[in-house]
Amino acid sequence: KAGTDGKCRGTILDGRVVFLMNMENINKKEIILEAARDIFFKKSFYEATMDDIAQLSGIKKPTIYYYFPSKIDLASQLMEVNIKKIFEKINEIISTTSNVKQRIKIIVNFYINLLEENSKTFIIMQRIGYDFMQKEDSKKKINELFEKLRKRQKKAGDLFGEITLCSGKKVSGDLFLYSMIAALGRAIFENVSQGKKPKKEDLLTIGDIFIASVK
Repeated sequence: KAGTDGKCRGTILDGRVVFLMNMENINKKEIILEAARDIFFKKSFYEATMDDIAQLSGIKKPTIYYYFPSKIDLASQLMEVNIKKIFEKINEIISTTSNVKQRIKIIVNFYINLLEENSKTFIIMQRIGYDFMQKEDSKKKINELFEKLRKRQKKAGDLFGEITLCSGKKVSGDLFLYSMIAALGRAIFENVSQGKKPKKEDLLTIGDIFIASVK
């Protein structure tokens, strides 16, 4: 029995050690990503260096390379985290109400609030996306990111469900949501790329257009 108790204690202890190690890894990754977010906000992707990120994060460069084999991988992960957060919120909004017009209004307000509270997110996404398209080695990564973005949009669209337009025509939630997010994205990134702040009124107008289009 004593041997069995010892084994149980050993197993529990091993489990705790693994858990703590995993938490440490997660924390380090988050610290690195947060530092990368600040660096990519101040510099272009190609101007930023792993040395910059190491200095700001306080984590040694070899450790950063352990988690992210290249600067492209690091920037891709940062983009993916931002995309994931946005669509998690959109899915949450869709699940909150079945009223289509209310969903549209809340999603538009979410984008407006995100712009006001953390415009850095959109600036970084635009900057990395633009820089990635300039060279062949990073084009592949941005295409992979677009594919993941499309899958998240499709999942959210399926959750949104079929929409009946004012004309009586029915369209898939995927097409409707894709069109709305594309319209909001263009209004945001077109301004961000020119160093301008997107106008709240423009985003609200886009919301009004989509609200008016449904029954």
